Amino acid sequence: MDPKKNYYNILGVSENATLDEIKKAYRKLAKEYHPDTKGGDAAAESRFKDISEAYAVLKNPKKRQEYDLMRKNPFSQDQSGGFDYRDFGEGGFRVNFGEQGEPLGFDDILGNLFGFGRNHRNSQSNSYEDLFSRSRTTSPPKGRDFSANITIPFDLAVNGGETFVQTPTGKKVKLKIPVGVPEGKKVKMTGQGAPGAAGGQNGDLFITIHIAKHPKYDRQDNDIYTTEEINFAQAVMGTEIEVKTISNKKVKLKIPAGTDSGKVFKLKKLGIQSSNGIGDFYVKILISSPKNLSTRQRKLFQEWAKTAGLDF
Repeated sequence: MDPKKNYYNILGVSENATLDEIKKAYRKLAKEYHPDTKGGDAAAESRFKDISEAYAVLKNPKKRQEYDLMRKNPFSQDQSGGFDYRDFGEGGFRVNFGEQGEPLGFDDILGNLFGFGRNHRNSQSNSYEDLFSRSRTTSPPKGRDFSANITIPFDLAVNGGETFVQTPTGKKVKLKIPVGVPEGKKVKMTGQGAPGAAGGQNGDLFITIHIAKHPKYDRQDNDIYTTEEINFAQAVMGTEIEVKTISNKKVKLKIPAGTDSGKVFKLKKLGIQSSNGIGDFYVKILISSPKNLSTRQRKLFQEWAKTAGLDF
């Protein structure tokens, strides 16, 4: 169970979806992305694993409840089944806090709030001594810095917008997400770390942004990749299909006669538009074979294949 993954988006259902809706979505996607139907397609195999993982959690009421708690509860339950005071979140995004470069202990949080630090944790009297001695210094020490990891929805990363995170001190702060933010982007939020001792400057909060997977689209920089299925007749005769881009724009894509399965078409400048430029939109065509042919249809197809010189 991975709270960084949005299992609802992976299955294409809402967070209020019933068990029947979840089962129906799973059956449809599993049939579409099963490795046996994709001929060794690595992307399809990876997609199928995500689908199976999402279904395994959401079909089980207990696991689903635990998963929802891990994603939405400000004091998220970790994967080991216990509560971790370092995990805070807002709006369904998981935020894991820790001191820059080393694990964070509960006494560290108290130390930042009250002015005594890691080096004095073994002596309560030393802690109070340190608190009062620091208050007499001319330059009060800066509060401790914190690091955090958050996972945002794919659409938010592509289109940009705003979300909220909760700092270790319990304060809700707004985080602006730029259009086309890349995976692993690091953001510094000045003054949002632990309070400084004796009126010292607050520490900073360093956030690393991770992006949840999308059930239909894959991303590489500003380029978007997707797949579309056509039937055997469309591949042989040629056709025109409608494709929805990442911005929900519907465009016509002409498929030439004789197109092979796996053919990739490039739609220029229909990818992500960010400060780094405009990406392209790539469509990979997969051909679905006819199934459940009648005896007459099978015979006609065999005759056609022979005349076309196709071995079977």
